[in-house]
Amino acid sequence: MNKVVIIISLISILFNLVGCSSNGPTLPKYNNKESYHSEGIQDYTDYCKYYYGEDKINDFKNNDSFTIVDESNINIVKNYFQHFEEIIKEESFSDKYDFDCDKQIKLGDYFCIITKEGLKVGDSFYGEFDYYDVYYVDMEERILYFIHSNS
Repeated sequence: MNKVVIIISLISILFNLVGCSSNGPTLPKYNNKESYHSEGIQDYTDYCKYYYGEDKINDFKNNDSFTIVDESNINIVKNYFQHFEEIIKEESFSDKYDFDCDKQIKLGDYFCIITKEGLKVGDSFYGEFDYYDVYYVDMEERILYFIHSNS
């Protein structure tokens, strides 16, 4: 009986972990990926970079999950990256974090923000900083930056 309970518990945990990553937007096929993760089990952070070719980067313009960066939302996007930069200073991959929000976040790029409530954030609301996924597409460099925090 104890083995059954343990197996069911492990399966539930696995489904919860896999389920967290499936809430994000559908991304076009990328050419290459760099991925860095914290050591945490319950509280953790992720930083990923997806590299795209010219043939796929424009797919973000027609992706309903992504919003174009404009004057009304640029500071919202910057706030998330500034928060992320603060919390990863002690992470093992902090030396790999090379995103400079003051230089890289610019008008005409695209983003998608998902909070713990599952909201896709548009141009006016940004939630608490306790759980979020941010997808930021640098159209010029053809890189999608992904940050995640649930700490």
